[in-house]
Amino acid sequence: MKKLVLVTLISIVLLTAFSKSNEVVPFLRSTANGLPENTNVPVLLPTYWKEQTKRPKKHTAVKVKAYENGYAIYFLSMDKPYRANDPALFHPKESSKIGELSGFVGTMTSGEKPSDFVFYKKKNGAKLWIQPWVRSIIYAKRGPWTMFFDGDKGDEPYQQADELFKAMKNADWLKGKVIHEGHIAILGTRREAYTSISWETTNEFVYHFSYKGPIKEAVKIVQSLEYVE
Repeated sequence: MKKLVLVTLISIVLLTAFSKSNEVVPFLRSTANGLPENTNVPVLLPTYWKEQTKRPKKHTAVKVKAYENGYAIYFLSMDKPYRANDPALFHPKESSKIGELSGFVGTMTSGEKPSDFVFYKKKNGAKLWIQPWVRSIIYAKRGPWTMFFDGDKGDEPYQQADELFKAMKNADWLKGKVIHEGHIAILGTRREAYTSISWETTNEFVYHFSYKGPIKEAVKIVQSLEYVE
């Protein structure tokens, strides 16, 4: 009898943990309730989000737009919590903008390798090419993904590539997502990067996520995206 009770309690704990891990992040739950009704695009929302506590403004707020063939969510770093589309969120300072998530009907233009780039090496299953004169811009290709790294100086793009490959490896290169073709671009530095991840699904929907912050956090957020109804 005790064994049965113990097994039942463990099952409840596991089910509770699983359900919580698949819940839309708190500041988007009100949005999740109405957004799918206002667009024909299947809505993806994050179930993971780590607040950037080192920023002066630590609360994430959102502006949301929905239309027939698309939707867009703008993520803002604010000094206190705000409800979605609060009037105070319009016309924010550039420093407050930390990301964007959008989806729309269409196809994605593939990222072609610049004609003057030369082969550099193969790493983590990805082929890397570099701009031969500046040597601070890298183009990479792996599976459905094309990648572009443009660091501010020195070996920054190589560090960006290392950070992205590590994060993507931990996420199994997002193989759990429906991705027909994808493109990743990283600008800035690896610690304060501007990461842009776009992909096209097999049913011709295109999604785009951009994030200002650690590269690994951008990948974790994309990995956490779940469809909501």
